[in-house]
Amino acid sequence: MKKNQKKNNKNYTLKALLDSTYLLPAFGIEVQGLTDKDLEMLREVAAQGKVQLYCLTISWIEILGKVAREAYKKGINVEKQANVAIKSLTRTRLLHWIQPPPNALPLALKLRLQGHRDMIDNTLYATASVNHMFFVMMDSTLKKFLKKQGFNTELLLTHNQLLEKA
Repeated sequence: MKKNQKKNNKNYTLKALLDSTYLLPAFGIEVQGLTDKDLEMLREVAAQGKVQLYCLTISWIEILGKVAREAYKKGINVEKQANVAIKSLTRTRLLHWIQPPPNALPLALKLRLQGHRDMIDNTLYATASVNHMFFVMMDSTLKKFLKKQGFNTELLLTHNQLLEKA
């Protein structure tokens, strides 16, 4: 395990890359297994400097697609709420928006070539891997795939596991 993935102490900040799932509640989309209390605790550890929360800019592709699907499904106009959520997520000092680094892209492609079709998740995993971050997610399918293919799954955490380390 890399140095910035070790258990936290007073002088140590964990780096965690968030899956888009953790941003959906800002748009009013409920996520099974993720409560308001969980989100508040994540904000709290970030505000305390125990954890630095990162998001990939390409996650917007997935987020906005899910927001649009929910709007169509429910027959509602979400533009106003979406504008507020986008501003909130991009302006907060608790989230650091980053680009996928070029050295992560070959690994993302390798995951796709080995059978994992979700390129956003592949790029998130690859970015977390090359940047020595935790990848905070709840996708058991991705974890099973990575384990089966022999990839490092120690960097995969649920939000509860991250909170325990913080």
